[in-house]
Amino acid sequence: MFDYPMEIATDLYVSKVGGFSSELDRNEVGINIDAIYSNTSIIANETYAKIRFLGEKARPFLFRKSYLIVGLEPNMEGYEFSRNGEVVLPESMGDFNLIGREVVINTVETFMRFDLYSVVRRCLESQRGERRRF
Repeated sequence: MFDYPMEIATDLYVSKVGGFSSELDRNEVGINIDAIYSNTSIIANETYAKIRFLGEKARPFLFRKSYLIVGLEPNMEGYEFSRNGEVVLPESMGDFNLIGREVVINTVETFMRFDLYSVVRRCLESQRGERRRF
């Protein structure tokens, strides 16, 4: 059994930042593949999540960036930072003050089977007949 990610509500998890990896793209976060399958309902390399740091003021849900949850395997660079199920961030987010901070992983939107952000954006575009940037 792994300490993280710890489920605090259905499809809502808490973990800590374990480190950074250059193997991850800027829209990906990594978690030990075994921790994902033993502690969560997340499907590695398919599930998207909204990520925020505990204690920070949250942006409105629709405007938070989604990250693909990548299952880190023993042969991958970031695996050593996720031995206990910690979150590994892309190197582009390389603020080393983040290591050890608690992270909330929200996968609720993924399991609702549609992207709320895209739906709202399409509604606004159809009302105004233009493309808008958020």
